[in-house]
Amino acid sequence: MFVAFAALLAIRKPSALLTAQLWAEDGSIFLDQNDHLGLRAFIEPYMGYLHALPRLIAWAAALLVDPKWWPLFYNATAGAIALAVMARIFSPRLALPAKPALALALLLGARTGEVLFNITNLQFVAAAALVQLLLMSRPRSALARASDVVILTLVGLTGPFSIIFAPFFAWRWCRDRHRDNLIALLVVASCAVIQGWFVLHGPAAGAGLADIFHPIKFLEITASRLVAWPLAGEWAVRHVSPKLIASVCGGLLVAMLWRAARPQPLRTTRVQAAFALVVLLVAAAYRVRFDTWEQEDFDSGERYFYLPRVLLLWLVVWEFEATSRAVRWLARGAFLLCIVTLIPGYVLPAPPDYHWSEHCDPIRRGEPAKISTLPEGWTLEYAGRAPRGPD
Repeated sequence: MFVAFAALLAIRKPSALLTAQLWAEDGSIFLDQNDHLGLRAFIEPYMGYLHALPRLIAWAAALLVDPKWWPLFYNATAGAIALAVMARIFSPRLALPAKPALALALLLGARTGEVLFNITNLQFVAAAALVQLLLMSRPRSALARASDVVILTLVGLTGPFSIIFAPFFAWRWCRDRHRDNLIALLVVASCAVIQGWFVLHGPAAGAGLADIFHPIKFLEITASRLVAWPLAGEWAVRHVSPKLIASVCGGLLVAMLWRAARPQPLRTTRVQAAFALVVLLVAAAYRVRFDTWEQEDFDSGERYFYLPRVLLLWLVVWEFEATSRAVRWLARGAFLLCIVTLIPGYVLPAPPDYHWSEHCDPIRRGEPAKISTLPEGWTLEYAGRAPRGPD
């Protein structure tokens, strides 16, 4: 299974490894600030919070390999972390049915590949590890306990997700007041306090937050990105009335959330996944105001729907063994439809190649430079640093 998912992940975005290039803030924030600030970059917030994992990857790349290999190091490490999140679905501590489908959902949730193979959007993939740890049974060894603490710390200090999930860990400890649950709560809560401090003292979140909220547009965007796109594909979303999509897909979403709360096996797990889905959507709506987005703009914002989409797919997977035969087959059919709609564009086309290895010599020498990177039109304005010495 590990080899199969590694292959599926690699062929999803082969250019990320074959012609590796930096993506957006990979260079302009994490590479540049690592060279300019050194270790102080670890406590430098961006977008209002800390990014421990991208900072750690940028620091390790500068320590271990020549600059011409930095994009490959960034992409391969981000891919390895995504693969590790998929592999952890199969942990015996995660007592869930249909594990291959749950792991596959982590791939099906990435419809454009925006969150894959770059450290800029790694936080959205890594956040799934918090959900896994929330649902896992307690560690049975010192090594497992230590690994949980490391994962919770690194993911908790990467992005704002520790703020979102801290109440879930508090609820788990209230239900089962075991020492391990308390340790997990204290780690996540500490990360949430740190990230919350930066959020409160950073630039105001949510551009245009004082503007009027557009509930109809919010429902249209949510229904199309979260439900309709995976089920019917991008073409259908572009050509079907947004109001029809909001009505039909919104109804399906409400039905799934309602079923999660009904008495049934895995009810606690389903309720946590459903509630997390809603909280993530509310947080994203507050942060980026997607009620102001253009309906047809599919080139950006994918990352904000990635984890909610994965959680929704998990709710679908858990209906595979529903009591009702009709529900079982509807769930299986919906999941299969998500696979079918992704197949035509599964292998993402290679973007323009800006030949990083031919233009990174100024970085090797520590001289200021402007280097084109992905996405198309993005430029790394490298500030320079002290010379690195011989190759």
